[in-house]
Amino acid sequence: MKHIEHHTFTGRVDDPEVRERMHQVIGQWSGEAPAGVPVFIGFRSDEGVRRNKGRAGAFDGPVKVRQKLASLPYTEPVYDYGSVVGDEDLEASQEALGECVGEVLARNQFPLIIGGGHETLYGHYLGIRKAYPDKRVAVVNFDAHFDLRNERPSSGTMFHQILSEDRNIDYHVLGIQPSGNTKTLFDTADEFGVHYALMDDVRRTDVYQRTLSRLEAYDVVFGTLCMDSVQQSVAPGTSMPAQNGYTAEEIHGMVAQLAKLSNLVSFDISEVAPALDVDDRTSSLAASLFHSFMIERETF
Repeated sequence: MKHIEHHTFTGRVDDPEVRERMHQVIGQWSGEAPAGVPVFIGFRSDEGVRRNKGRAGAFDGPVKVRQKLASLPYTEPVYDYGSVVGDEDLEASQEALGECVGEVLARNQFPLIIGGGHETLYGHYLGIRKAYPDKRVAVVNFDAHFDLRNERPSSGTMFHQILSEDRNIDYHVLGIQPSGNTKTLFDTADEFGVHYALMDDVRRTDVYQRTLSRLEAYDVVFGTLCMDSVQQSVAPGTSMPAQNGYTAEEIHGMVAQLAKLSNLVSFDISEVAPALDVDDRTSSLAASLFHSFMIERETF
């Protein structure tokens, strides 16, 4: 098992007698935490980004996003597991994350996973399968890229790995950019039967509403958001910033709708790279998206 690093939450206090900010109500996770609560799990890794020849920097994402979450208003029970500290052995790091996610799911709690490069998603998936080995599963991804490369595991291969080894899972991805994916990747998506929507289609059609309706038919759904799907002006701190990505308003609305899906069991936000950020825009947006998700999730 990889090292688990714990985070100390600190932030603004308006009245010491009134606990109404995240840092005042969040507790350290243990096996005694009640069912139904959200549990943050960090994945400190950007080894997958390095292997994918991207711009590294996401290793510190879980730390910075937690700092931005700390002073946000929140009064319900919430827990923090800590962060898996990854290293060059990406595969073992992902296995360790899968153990953490599976442990939380086994207690009927809701993992909120903070990446890390988008290789975070494969560890997230491993935890899903530990908890739900035989269920019909869907993964929904807000992303500019398919991440369907057929090569050494990295931040660009996760969905090829999953779809190659698991015949009981469907992949839905929204926000694909034609400028960020080769013909080979589009062909691979077609071969795997991927349900994808280009960025322009998300904006101009009701494809997201139709996707949400389709997701209701699965036993289990888990979600992932790659911050490189968001416009560079509001999310510059990513490995591959997007010029025509989601606006902050668009992605907040989509995440809020996803949060209401009754069969959704976990959610991650990945590719926050503080070293590449400007004025903490990307980490602040990621924290805001988690906060919006928690407010909209009706079962917390």
